[in-house]
Amino acid sequence: MTIALEQEQVNELVDRFYDKLLKDTYYVNMFNERNTDIEMLKKRQRVFINRLFSDESVQEEGKQVSQVKERHSFQIAPERAAVWFGKLKETMEEMDLDVRVRDLLIEKVNFLLIKIVK
Repeated sequence: MTIALEQEQVNELVDRFYDKLLKDTYYVNMFNERNTDIEMLKKRQRVFINRLFSDESVQEEGKQVSQVKERHSFQIAPERAAVWFGKLKETMEEMDLDVRVRDLLIEKVNFLLIKIVK
């Protein structure tokens, strides 16, 4: 049985997540220092989440790891990754997503985070 996440849910998740993240001084400063286009970042995050839920996701794990490493070539401290991941999980819990969707997204994002945290 395929676990699906509707596009409306993806959009809401990303918007709510970045609302939370942009209240964290560290991330606000980091995004400002890098002159980050937040709307572009949200767009990429939506695409990323959709790819995680695609049927080909398991076969593309190696490709996903490479892409995540390429986009995050800067050093990511474990404590900052924990804050980022915590805000994502908090957002999912507030949205009351299907537990299967939430658990799968947590599992896949955690797998990728382990690969890029230094």
